[in-house]
Amino acid sequence: MRTPPKWFAKELKLINPKFSARWLPKVQHWAIMEGSRVSHHVQNDDKSYRPLDQRILRKLKIDTFFTINPKAMTEYLKDNPEYLAIYMDRGITGLKDYLAGY
Repeated sequence: MRTPPKWFAKELKLINPKFSARWLPKVQHWAIMEGSRVSHHVQNDDKSYRPLDQRILRKLKIDTFFTINPKAMTEYLKDNPEYLAIYMDRGITGLKDYLAGY
């Protein structure tokens, strides 16, 4: 059975303590698990193998940011430029700091 790199597992826990990486032998790729359920499949757009790397962690950080900040996601999805600009004036620095790991 494959195990994720220690550095990846450590950073994954910093994003969400319930996250873990598990190899799925039937489909030959990694999955990010939240408890016992699959949270994210780690694969390319064509469903081919993708290694565990910083791209995956960055996506998880962004997804987690929008999960804990639903107003940001609502404004992003509505694409309301006025409200999005107001949010970004206040929040983009926080998002940048979050993604940078500060």
